[in-house]
Amino acid sequence: MTAGAGLYVHLPFCRSRCGYCAFVVTTDDSVREAYLSALERESGIAGGEAHGCSFDTVYLGGGTPSWLPPEGIARLLDALRRDFAVETDAEITLEANPDDVSSERVASWKAAGATRVSLGVQSFQDRELAAIGRRHDAADAARALDLLLRSDLRVSGDLILGLPEQTAESFRESAARLAGSGALHVSVYLLEAEKSRTIEEDRSRHPDRYLGDDAQADLWLDLSEMLGRRGFQHYEISNWCREGEAARHNLKYWTRQPTLGLGVSAHELWEERRRANVSAIPAYLAALGENRRPTALDQPLGPDEQARERIVLGLRLSEGVDAREVDEWVGTKGDDLLATDYARWEEANWIARTTDRVRLTERGFLVSNEILCRFI
Repeated sequence: MTAGAGLYVHLPFCRSRCGYCAFVVTTDDSVREAYLSALERESGIAGGEAHGCSFDTVYLGGGTPSWLPPEGIARLLDALRRDFAVETDAEITLEANPDDVSSERVASWKAAGATRVSLGVQSFQDRELAAIGRRHDAADAARALDLLLRSDLRVSGDLILGLPEQTAESFRESAARLAGSGALHVSVYLLEAEKSRTIEEDRSRHPDRYLGDDAQADLWLDLSEMLGRRGFQHYEISNWCREGEAARHNLKYWTRQPTLGLGVSAHELWEERRRANVSAIPAYLAALGENRRPTALDQPLGPDEQARERIVLGLRLSEGVDAREVDEWVGTKGDDLLATDYARWEEANWIARTTDRVRLTERGFLVSNEILCRFI
């Protein structure tokens, strides 16, 4: 039996689309019932394929899972428990927007089996929230965070560094406020302007609204130092947690544990195959209407690709990866320049090495894209 697998479910529905969003989402609520029915069919099909496997994490992502009516969340989790061997102490995470959080909804999420909520705070500054089209304001975020922290759900809060209208002072204020809130987990993401045409065009027209790369780098290093002083461990590039509070589901991705993905655009790693669902809702519904999984990609992974993934994904973690595996890749699988680059990264203190491990330093995390893409 495969034990400790993970299950991801994509819920693409949003009340409105944020300016920075590059995910597969829709604001058309008219297809919600058809989509939930299709998810139930896919759950039944995938559950048959996963017979004999147990699952200790479930992650409802999106989109905005919290925008789904509470009965929809309960219906979905009931279907997953029916079709999969979900362990009784499984971590069940639901992503939420602050304006969806209420006492009634929190109670319903807990009753349905949720154990953890990832709250999209993004900022505690009204100007920054308005600039990216968020529906909530700073007061809403504070209220939602407080309400969740008074429940017995585990709570993670998200922030974004590099938002339009953001200053060094405003980011530090948001970060300190989240760190001092009582949340046990903090995620901070760099705004990826190139993934959003809206943001990319705005930054081109109004560069004065955005922090420069050097300023963002300094703030990132200050952030990690501040969180460390407050007892948070920097366990993955974008994630900090109190001891024992790492996101169990997300750790599966970085350590290549088996995961299944349900819903439009969902990805999975199963029996050393990378698979992905179609990215269009009509195509997703059509495939499940024919009682087949809506697969757009199904790629077996050979030994070299598995080794490459262990390096690329493992270096995202503060614990790093096996030094022997990195040495072998640099020496035999890399191009002529990789060994030179690797030596340069060590000299620049982007990579730290012990007898048996290689890991990225705090400065290395900042340039991780440059480093990790060299192993592809």
